[in-house]
Amino acid sequence: MGRPREQRSGVAQLEPAEAWARAGEHGVEILDLRTRMERRRFGAPPGSRKVSLLRHVLAPRGGDAIYLCQHANRSKLTARRGAPEIAGGWVAWLDADLPVEDAN
Repeated sequence: MGRPREQRSGVAQLEPAEAWARAGEHGVEILDLRTRMERRRFGAPPGSRKVSLLRHVLAPRGGDAIYLCQHANRSKLTARRGAPEIAGGWVAWLDADLPVEDAN
């Protein structure tokens, strides 16, 4: 698998399919920055974990995390330690027809 591409914003990004393929590899996990209401309403990637946006903006994880939000806006705030975001966010995940689990 390739390296995350870097956008002009300086944020490393992975296409949704590549993020899904990496999830679970050697401790890599998808950290979901969306609200509980967004997760309940729209679902979530299987095995992803809901995390605090504020906590991860202040102290983001490194390369063992892939950040996800609804439209890849909030996730840009966590870029300081090199963890990639999912390009296009949850909307792109759905467009890629990747697995979705109920997050109730």
